[in-house]
Amino acid sequence: MKNIFTLFLLVSLSLPLTAQIKETHIPVSNTLVGIWKQTGITNPKTGKIMEVQTGNYKVLNADGTYYTFITWGTGNPTNDTTIAQYGTYEITSENLMAEQIIEHTMNPKLNGKNSTIKFELINSKTLLMSWSPNDIDWIDEKWTRLPLSL
Repeated sequence: MKNIFTLFLLVSLSLPLTAQIKETHIPVSNTLVGIWKQTGITNPKTGKIMEVQTGNYKVLNADGTYYTFITWGTGNPTNDTTIAQYGTYEITSENLMAEQIIEHTMNPKLNGKNSTIKFELINSKTLLMSWSPNDIDWIDEKWTRLPLSL
């Protein structure tokens, strides 16, 4: 499984990028394009973002495609890493993104659905995103760009 995960990362890092980031590669992008790790989520009791280590990753490609994957850890080798969803996205305004979910393996009811995401790029390494499962309540998440080196 580690070989598959390594191959997965190598393939995603080698994808050619379009004009959105002008010939730079995903690891050195200062835009939304990049590989992000979820590091925070709304605490249901306080309503504020709390730090977490979920194993959730999101890849935003310059060509308008995205996917998320989950690393489950080494406790169960059959669930080492899973692609949770993939689709396309479009920036519709300064802080709004429209995701078209092609397939969501964790929640198949979302297959073929559209999702509005609020976002704020705090700096080149920190991204805040909010999404709503019901268009009333919003779930805030903090994402941190993966560094180029360890």
